[in-house]
This record gives sequence, C-alpha cells and structure tokens, in this order.
Amino acid sequence: MTKKEILNNNWLFHYGELERQPLKTTKKAASLGGLTAPLANEVGNRLPISAGGTHFLKLIAQGDEEQGLLNLAGTDLTDKLADEWENTDLPHDWNRKVPYVNNPEKLMSGSKPDAVGYYRKTFKLSDSELNKTKTILHFDGVMRMADIWLNGMYLGHNNSGYNSFSFDITEMARYGAEGENVVLVRADTTTGAEGWWYEGAGIYRSVWLEYKPLISIDSDDCYIYTKSLSNNKAVLGIELSVKNDTNELQVVAPKVSLDGKKIIQFDETEIDGHQCHNFEKTITLMQPKLWTPETPYCYEAEFEIDTDKILKNFGIHTFAYTTDGFFLNGQSYQLHGICEHQDFAGVGTALNQDIVDYKVKVMKGMGANAWRSTHHFASEELLNACDRFGIILINENRLLESTPWRVNDLKQMVLKDRMHPSIGFWSISNEELIGNTPLGSRIAQKLTQTIKQYDHEHLIIGAELLTPEGIIDENYVKNLDVLGVNYPEAGVMGSGAKLIHKKYPKLPMMSTENASYFSTRGIYKDNEDKRQCNNFGSYFSMVLPGVRKPGDPGVGGTAHPETVINYLKNNPYMGGVFLWTGFDYYGEPSPFNWPAISSQFGITDLCGFPKDYYYYYQAHWTKEPMIHLMPSWNKDQLELNKQGQVSIRTFSNAEIIELFVNDHSYGKKNLDDCTANWSIPYEPGELKVVAYQKGKVVAQDSRFSNGPTKKISSSKIYEGKNMTLVALKAVDKNNKFVENANESVNLEVSNGKIIGTGNGNPIDQNMDNNKVNLFNGLALVIVSKNSDLRIHLN
Repeated sequence: MTKKEILNNNWLFHYGELERQPLKTTKKAASLGGLTAPLANEVGNRLPISAGGTHFLKLIAQGDEEQGLLNLAGTDLTDKLADEWENTDLPHDWNRKVPYVNNPEKLMSGSKPDAVGYYRKTFKLSDSELNKTKTILHFDGVMRMADIWLNGMYLGHNNSGYNSFSFDITEMARYGAEGENVVLVRADTTTGAEGWWYEGAGIYRSVWLEYKPLISIDSDDCYIYTKSLSNNKAVLGIELSVKNDTNELQVVAPKVSLDGKKIIQFDETEIDGHQCHNFEKTITLMQPKLWTPETPYCYEAEFEIDTDKILKNFGIHTFAYTTDGFFLNGQSYQLHGICEHQDFAGVGTALNQDIVDYKVKVMKGMGANAWRSTHHFASEELLNACDRFGIILINENRLLESTPWRVNDLKQMVLKDRMHPSIGFWSISNEELIGNTPLGSRIAQKLTQTIKQYDHEHLIIGAELLTPEGIIDENYVKNLDVLGVNYPEAGVMGSGAKLIHKKYPKLPMMSTENASYFSTRGIYKDNEDKRQCNNFGSYFSMVLPGVRKPGDPGVGGTAHPETVINYLKNNPYMGGVFLWTGFDYYGEPSPFNWPAISSQFGITDLCGFPKDYYYYYQAHWTKEPMIHLMPSWNKDQLELNKQGQVSIRTFSNAEIIELFVNDHSYGKKNLDDCTANWSIPYEPGELKVVAYQKGKVVAQDSRFSNGPTKKISSSKIYEGKNMTLVALKAVDKNNKFVENANESVNLEVSNGKIIGTGNGNPIDQNMDNNKVNLFNGLALVIVSKNSDLRIHLN
C-alpha cells in the first residue's frame, strides 16, 4: 500500500551562500560530491564506484582514487560541514531570526533582507523497499527559488514559493547497506519577489517521502465530485487511474467506498507493463449527507486495488452563482469571508497544522464561513482545516501568466486540491494590471481551460481592479464564471461596481476584497510616533500622509466596516464579502513607515487576539447572544473631548443595550446596525453594558480602570497535536485585566521548547524567544506540546 513518511525533523540549516556552491552538472554520473553526498562521518561512500572505475581513477592519479575523482569529474571532496550549520526542524522560516533592516525598498515585504539559505538532511531507506516500490520525494513549499540535490546528483529546480513539487528518486536513492541518502536544498530569495507582502524564506512547508507500490493508484487522479443534487439524491462522478510499473501485464479491479460502504466495483481490467488505465463511472447516492459550513460532513473516500489504497476526504455539495448571488446546495447563501496571507506571529510563514487550525477556529468564532487564500495556492494544512471546520475556500492562482511552468504549477495544484470539500472557487489572479485587456483575456482563457479540464465542479473567478467609471473588457470577463471585484464599497472606487452591474445586468458579480480598515488592538487614539491607529476610526489615510481630516480620501483605510456591511445589505447580488484581512500580517505597514513591520488591516492582531471590530462582524454573523464594549476604561488610553466626555461603543446581536458606569445607568438604547453609541463623562471605576432580549438579560461586558500589573496569568488558548498556544495576560491586585500594560516578560521552558512569541504591536521587533513584551496587556507564546512554561516579570 502507498505509505507516507514525514521528513520534517533533524535538518541542518546554513544562512548565506556556501563558500563552495554546489554544481548542477557534472562530467560523470552521481559525482558532484561535497555536501550533496555522504561526508566522512556519515554512512556510505561519496559515490559507488565499480572495480573498473577504481582501477581507472588510480591510473590517472598515481594511485590516489580521491585525486582521480577530482581530476576526472571535478568532484567536490569536502568531507565535513562548516561550523555555521545549525539544527532545525521543518517547517522553517529563516527570516524570523534575521534582524530587521531600515530599508524603504524592503518596507512592504516586512523589512527583512533577501538572502540564500541551504538545508541538508540524511535519511535511510530499507532495502525491503528496493524493487518493490516507487520512492517519491515531496516538497510542499520552498520560498523562493529552490534547487535540490540528492546523492551527488542535481534533481532539479522550482521557480515559485507557492506550489508543491516532487521528484521520483526510486533509482537514485540508496537502500540498506548502500548507505545514507543525502538531500541538499538551496533556497534563494534574491531573484525577485512574487508578492509585495512578507513572504518568508526557506522550507516553510513539509517535506515527505511517498512509497508507492509498483501497481498503484495515482492519488491526484482519484476524484469524486457532485454532478447534481435533487430529491434527496446525489449524482456523483468518479474517476481514478491505476499505473502498472512492472514489466508484466497485470489485472486489476478497483473498488471505491464511502465511509466504508462500497459504492463501485469496477470490472477486471488488463494493464500492460508500464502503462496506465483510467476508470470512470457515474453513480447515484440516496439520502446523502451534505457538506456545508454549518454541517461540514466529510465522507472518507477509499480507492482500492489489491496492492494499493488511497484515502481522501470528500464532500457532497453543489455551487452556483447567479445575478442573485451565491447558491450552496441549491439554496441562497451569503458568504461571510476573510482574505488571508499565510503567516503568523513568531513563526512567519512556517505554519503547521496546529497553527492553521487555530487561525481557522478564530475566524469561525467571528462567524466567518469563507476564506480567500490570498494571493497564493492554499496549503494542504489550510485545505484540511477548512474541510473539517466548515469554510468555503477561494483557492487563488499566484499570477495571470501562461508561461509553461506557471500553467504546469496550476495544473498540479488543481489535481492535488480539487477533491477537498472546502473548495468552492478557483481565482485565476488578483488585481493584475493586464486584467481586462486583450492580452489578459488570452492568458485568462488558457488558465480557465486548464482548470476546467481537470475540475468539473468549482466556479472560476478573478479578483479584479475596479475603476470609478466601471470599465471592463467584455472578452476578458467571458472567461470567468463570476466577475470578482475588490473594494466595490470604497469611496476611492466611486460607483464602479454599480455601473458595471447596470451596464451588464446578466453578469454575476462578487465582492472579493473589502474593508482594509486600520486599527491597532487596544488603541483608542491615533499615535504616529508609535504607529498606532484608533479602533473607533483612524485619521490616517491610505493615500495621503499624516493625520487627515474627516472626508479626506482613504481616511481610516479603504472602507470602514459599517460601509462594507451597508453596501452588502443594499447590493445582495454581490454574494457576500471577503474582508481584508482576518489577521494582521508581516509587511505592508500602511499607513506607516519604519519602524512599523506589520500591517494593521486585520480583524485580529498577528496573534489572533481580536480587535474591537471582530465583534461587530460577530454581532452580524452569529446567533448566540453576545455583546462587546469598547474602549478601555483607563484615562491615559482615551481621547476625551473638551467637555471631558468619552465615546462609548457596543456591538451586540440583542435587541436593547443598557450602559452603566459604577452602577449608574446612562439609559437603554435600541441597536442600529448591531451598534449602540454613547458620549459620557469619564469616571474611573467600572464601565458595563448589559444586553436584553425580550426583557431578559442575555449578555454583558465590562471594562475596568485598572491598577499596575501585579502578576502575569497564562492560559492555553489552543492545544494542538504538536504545539500549544499560550496567552499571557497582565492582571492587577484585584485580578482585573491591565489593559495598558507593556512590561517585558522573561520566559523559561522545560520538557520542550519555545517556538515563537508575539504581541500584536506593529513596531515590536523582538526576536528573542526567551522574552516577550506585553502589548496592551497581552502577549502570545507558542511552545511545543507538553512543555512546562514559566514566566517572570522583568
């Protein structure tokens, strides 16, 4: 049966170019040597040499076989690693430990320098695998341009940091007594960026081996999809292929099961040696369990022959999009989506399944049911999380280019991802300058044809730039199932989206990016020196420098949350929203410059700690009674008007809200847009709001004027398979949250290690895992599972 072995542990890493860069071509087979082959302290020869070869090498070098290798093949005879190599596990983003640089050219990409890094690993293969399996070496993602060597041979090159790639190493690998296998990876971020945001660096996703039997099922060709749903029955299309890598004719009879129940038994079929056969069938399944974000039921699909078995998750559902919006399983369904890059506090882009699961659960808690993987192919970890937790995913192609390698990347990712229950859309690109041009149209046609050749179920969109005049190229748009437009609600875009809708009333349209609202967690007045934005609405602008006045272009961000929700309410044909972004992310520190190193568009900060407007969306998108109160109730954090009054805002999904200060009521208010506002005199003590539904109290929230930090409390906010995320919180002598605490905390750990830290402060450049700075009372520590974390105030 097909087996998988993760190779994430015990790598060696070297930052910077090697003194002797490995060659890619050689005069004799497998003779590159050096770090691409076993060293003096490793098991196995630099390369296997026949008796005749040994004799020849000695003849040409006065009996010195090593010198003969150097003379004949130019073999690198290096036999040890330099001291700069360090141990690391994958996934790994080397940029998290590289000092920040004050370079305007690097500001958008996270103020980190470009560089070259090397990774090296040895591994053993049992000779029981020899002549019985195909051995495939998989890389889920290397940032950015990657070159790979194995056992003295150059395997190949990969251009993009956003696709997975693989090599069949069956014949090149060493088995049993032949010695250890050596893989060397060179990752280079100096060749030109793919994104204008922080992209990370290095082997930031998993590496693994796959052992496939010689008569095997092709995993990428295993495909079940929903053709139609009606009257409690689902019509399913089923495809798979079997490859015979033996020299003899083989007879196979594949079967397919869902949740252990056989649904198809194919007839016996003969396959000649080194040939592949495709199997296809359509079946009807009665009383299917449907996949939705509310009930994300995943069938376990099993594809099996005598010698192999492939397991995949599968969801039964249909997707459609009309001028009335999005339809899931034939029912109108509003998309409450977020856009998201692939980084996180403390670890950069090196996200494992635990951190991705945490991120998805934070957004589900807000009421999100959709996710746009911007602007890159979704990782396997993200797909798995969205499948299980119930998120409809837009899987996005990196660039609108039809170069052969990019088309091949797209094809591979479609084949790999298409059966995931969570995928609803493929996006061919984002805000491309050549979109809506004749050139763009020809390229879009190629990309959409590639997707539709292999995916029979999902919708194709493009996330397009708007003009205030609503100008589009009709031929370009014909390539899309749905025209996606970014920021249709924004003032700087004028009435562009509405003009398109008016001119092309039969054209389905979708909001693919919204909001970009500036806010810094726990901040209630703008501060340019500290690069902080007021959660009530900043007066910094997207397009103009410094503090602006109300009404200036781009003030507070591209659009305020209230504007986004109001636009959706008045234009339901747009299908929903995709908020930019779920989390803050490294890079793009707009509207600021250095020393800011992260964005402030997130609905949560880099750590996933919610900002205030997280609860505005939660009030709109969830049913469980809730209420949230802002601001803090410490005078030094507040902006008082000339009368000494302060603005109060609450978000709730209840009917009526009542405000109290020290048990004095400021009256009840009905909610408008899930919001109630007050302007009251500041009085230290307790600020409290109470939510009523049908006359009964259903929720309440409080803020306190706190004293100085007395201690740091810690709580596990997510415990995964390999990592635990721990929130640190400052509390005073009355055990109240200290919302203005910014002390430094020393960290110690036993029985494990600290993997990363963060706090959400957009100018915090700490990279020391032995300490973390609180920011407005909170910080995050990521530790390995079952670690004993100890914390001490500095």
